[in-house]
Amino acid sequence: MNIIFGDSAAQKAQEKYIVLELDTFQVDDQLTTTYALVERVSLMEMLSLDRFKELHSNLMKEYRKRNWKYCEDAVEHLQGKWNGELDTFYAVLTERIQDLKTQSLGDDWSGIVLRSA
Repeated sequence: MNIIFGDSAAQKAQEKYIVLELDTFQVDDQLTTTYALVERVSLMEMLSLDRFKELHSNLMKEYRKRNWKYCEDAVEHLQGKWNGELDTFYAVLTERIQDLKTQSLGDDWSGIVLRSA
């Protein structure tokens, strides 16, 4: 999977590729969203491409809303799609969700991944 950083890079890449939001990271005071750049899609997936893109987009929205059940169901449907390029991301996200389900998240939890420089 190819990963690109930032909204402007994602907008440029959308002209030629499928671009899917991944995580948003906060390093110190700066937010950076990462995106997967999908270069190849099987012919069979072409018929359902818009549906898969919408499901992935909704997965990321529902993740930020803590709708874990929706996320787990969406990942189940998305595994193996995108020529398998995002399967590692989906596995990491599933693992993260299992961990988050056991935590008491405050009202300020936004789904942003915090990192220090």
